[in-house]
This record gives sequence, structure tokens and C-alpha cells, in this order.
Amino acid sequence: MSFLLAVLAQTATPVAAPYPVVPVLDAFAKACENIQDIKRVEADLIAQQWTAEIPAEDSPLGQLLAVGRAGAAKILDGPDDKMSDMVVYTKTVSGERLDIIISQVQSSGTVVNGCRLYDVEETRQINLADAQKWIGREADKTRASDAISIANWTPGYHEGHDSFEIFYVPAGSPIIALTKFNGIALKADFVGETE
Repeated sequence: MSFLLAVLAQTATPVAAPYPVVPVLDAFAKACENIQDIKRVEADLIAQQWTAEIPAEDSPLGQLLAVGRAGAAKILDGPDDKMSDMVVYTKTVSGERLDIIISQVQSSGTVVNGCRLYDVEETRQINLADAQKWIGREADKTRASDAISIANWTPGYHEGHDSFEIFYVPAGSPIIALTKFNGIALKADFVGETE
């Protein structure tokens, strides 16, 4: 009998470990907390041992960057309108390879700083209850479907942030045509006036 149990244990489908929600959210929070100052975020990322990289053009992140640049080019038409070069940083946290993209857009006297984390091709998602426990309040808006799940908090997780969002795009979702990736994404942003 014990031999049969040992064989069954070896052939059983392994159960995926739970997603490391708190370590990932904590790493994102620390990396993006100073989003009001894009240069400070870059310094924070380097100090926290995130590594700058240039993703391959045909990778999900490479395609995402291209879509972002093309979209900005269409709307930034004023003489003082501009967008910073989007920089990608990577780090492994609790076994998860994570990528952060930071960006800044200035248009019509307004500046928008964004800090986005991606766990590309992740098949597990961050449970809404876990996220709400981490941030300490319920989400202001949620949307859940077979194509995408989104939770939004306004204001964001840190003082001075305008919003915080968690996205999950499952493999095979039609949304991938727009997002260029499937998996988890987190977003913190700050909106202010140009100096």
C-alpha cells in the first residue's frame, strides 16, 4: 500500500505555490513610492538593486514600449509637450522575475509620472481580498471578466499618489492584442503641474 501511495505521489500533478502577494506588493511599493519625482524613482530602483535593461523588440515588454511610444507620438503635439524615454528595470523577488517601467509625460501644463510593474506570463493572480488587506481599504472600482481583472484605488497606496491599480490578463485573453502581455501588472501614478 505504501508503495502505491509513493507512486501516486510521484505522478500527481503538482499544486502551484500561492503567488507571493505581499513580497511583490512590498517591492513595488518601495520602488514606486516617490513617483512624484521620476529621477528619485530611478535612484531608488538602482539603490534597491533593480537592474536597467533594454528588452528585445519582439518581447512582450518591447512591444508594450513600442505601443506606448506610438500612442504618445499621436497626442503630444504641443510645442512644450514631451515624453521621457521609458526605462525598464528588472529584479527577482520571491522567485518572480519582475519588470518595472517608469515614464513621464508633459502636456498642456500637466505632468503625469507613471510607475508600472509587470509579471509577464504569470498564470496566478493577486486576490482582491489580499490586495485590499495590504493597502488597508477596499478598492474604489473593480472589474472582473474572463478577459481582464482590474482593481483601482484612488488615491493610491502612498501619500501624494493619484491612483494605484492591479491588472490581471489571463493567457488567451483577447485583451492581449492591446496589452501585448498576459500576467500581472501594477500601476502607481502622480499627476501634477509642470514647473
